Amino acid sequence: MFFSIVIPTYNRAHLIETTVKSLLSQSFGDFEIIIIDDGSADNTEEIIQQLHSEKIVYYKIENKGVAHARNLGIQKAKGKYIGFLDSDDKVKPNHLQTAYEYLSKNPQTQILHLNFIWMKEDGAIIRENKLPQNMPGDIFKGNTLHVNCIFILNEVAKQNLFNESRDLMFAEDWDFFIKLAVKYPIKIINAPTAFLVDHKDRSMRNFDLPVWEKRRDAITLSLLNDPVVYQNFSDKIKGVHARMNSLIALNSILTGKKKTGVKFYIKSITENPQELFRRRTLAIIKHLLNPSRQKFR
Repeated sequence: MFFSIVIPTYNRAHLIETTVKSLLSQSFGDFEIIIIDDGSADNTEEIIQQLHSEKIVYYKIENKGVAHARNLGIQKAKGKYIGFLDSDDKVKPNHLQTAYEYLSKNPQTQILHLNFIWMKEDGAIIRENKLPQNMPGDIFKGNTLHVNCIFILNEVAKQNLFNESRDLMFAEDWDFFIKLAVKYPIKIINAPTAFLVDHKDRSMRNFDLPVWEKRRDAITLSLLNDPVVYQNFSDKIKGVHARMNSLIALNSILTGKKKTGVKFYIKSITENPQELFRRRTLAIIKHLLNPSRQKFR
């Protein structure tokens, strides 16, 4: 088997059918779909059973978070390469074919990353993601990679699991990519074969200041505790902390807490003056002067 695609899910019965069908419609056929139901209380299991596909392996577990669900999927995976798909997103029919063609021609590749497009619920295209140009340095400036686009050699994935800390939740992807990027060459090609659907229930929209402060501190601690990151890139960890502060700043402003937002933005540029020249600074200024609806950046 060439690919194992891991889908963690939690109470996404209204979305997961579209997600899974986008995989079942792939032009490349040598793959399995591992669905880890992280304790859903809805009818997710019924939806999956109604798809009647032998490619699907379904596990329902006690709720322990998305990182634990992905790690369990990695441990169960039989494919040569392991990929992921969030249960509220979808992929183009050539997603796996595109990855296969590159990997079969370049069998030494340990990690491949394609690209994605932001899409509205109605199918309208928002924008294509801008990929990092210089790795691993760029990954410390912000996470423009996504698990939906990555394919990792099975044995590499099993040796590099997600950090399962609950405090890190929704920042675990960035932590994961940083740790991969400092240890392995990640081949990045601009082939946009995945869609991230910007719907109202998207997890990243749920902004809570104390929770995000914990996430900021958790990713900083996680990186400090990684020997490769600490020994070779300790100077960049402060920049990650600053980047999280600027994210907290923007979303404080977007939720009407301007003074809090300004406070965290000042913290971010004090920690890392380069934050002044990031795109997020323009968004912060724009929304300070012209408030609009909440939207994560």
